[in-house]
Amino acid sequence: MPALDDDTRESRIRVAPSAPLELMWVLHFAQAGHEHEDAFAPLEALRLSLGPELARLRGDDVTRYSTELIVLAQRSGTMLDLDLGRFFARIDDAMLDGSEIPSLRSESPAELEATRSRLSRLRADPAVRKRYVELLTEMWSAVEREWEAEGRPAVIAEAQRWTRALQDGVTYLQLLGMPTLWAGRPQIDALADTAAEEGKLILTPCWFGGKIHVLDLDGTVFAGQGIRHDEPSYRKVAAEISSSIKALADPTRLAILLRLAREPASVTEIARQFHLSQPTVSAHVQVLRESGLLEEKTVGRSAKLSASEDGLRRLFSDAQESLVRVFRS
Repeated sequence: MPALDDDTRESRIRVAPSAPLELMWVLHFAQAGHEHEDAFAPLEALRLSLGPELARLRGDDVTRYSTELIVLAQRSGTMLDLDLGRFFARIDDAMLDGSEIPSLRSESPAELEATRSRLSRLRADPAVRKRYVELLTEMWSAVEREWEAEGRPAVIAEAQRWTRALQDGVTYLQLLGMPTLWAGRPQIDALADTAAEEGKLILTPCWFGGKIHVLDLDGTVFAGQGIRHDEPSYRKVAAEISSSIKALADPTRLAILLRLAREPASVTEIARQFHLSQPTVSAHVQVLRESGLLEEKTVGRSAKLSASEDGLRRLFSDAQESLVRVFRS
């Protein structure tokens, strides 16, 4: 009976490509901190030309995460569309929707707060809405020809292959070539397992995708990865890892992070304790913030900084997964 239960669970998993998830990945790579090459070289122009403006428009430090776009796709009923025509036709209504966002249990507290804040700004500010849609349109226009000519046929074929593999008894983790969906976050695997048992797990192969994505939308979990990662670029992997851990490479910066892990402090307090100028401390804080390692709260007239345990765990788990993936390939 256990084997029958496993087969039943796997057979209820759906496989479906998603144009909104493709756009999510395009935005992800547009805000990357490293140069793109090989299959992703065409995205380098977007990173240089539109990535900085997208970061400024969002107005937060949770870079390379575009969960607000996925919420807009869910609200517009277009998550599993293979083109973005209906998404762009309905995005204004979705941005003006003031309802509560979906559960998003796959996201960290910082990512969840950033998603709420971004959606709130979009709903409240017509100018921000207009420029956000313009940026999305520009980015998708830059990759749409490749998507239609190569990406869309490829992910449809890959979805058919994944479906056959599941029917043959391959588990979704085996299909993705991973022992766990997210190293260091076992709750992500628990979300996906529950969704699989309830027939709410949707596997999404992506043309522009990276190594893994997992998104929980009120119990429905979308999990997938890019289909062009069988032969990794070692320079690209090295660039990604070095970019992600550069915040910890400086002894002074690491000492500041360790200090903030014990107790929140302002830039002025850190400068006084470490005998550094405020501009020097601010520069270190900016690097830590961009890496997702700091949280900030306003206390009176000053901003108190504290270390983000979630951010630190995510940084190491991402680096670990990138390295282990090379060993597995």
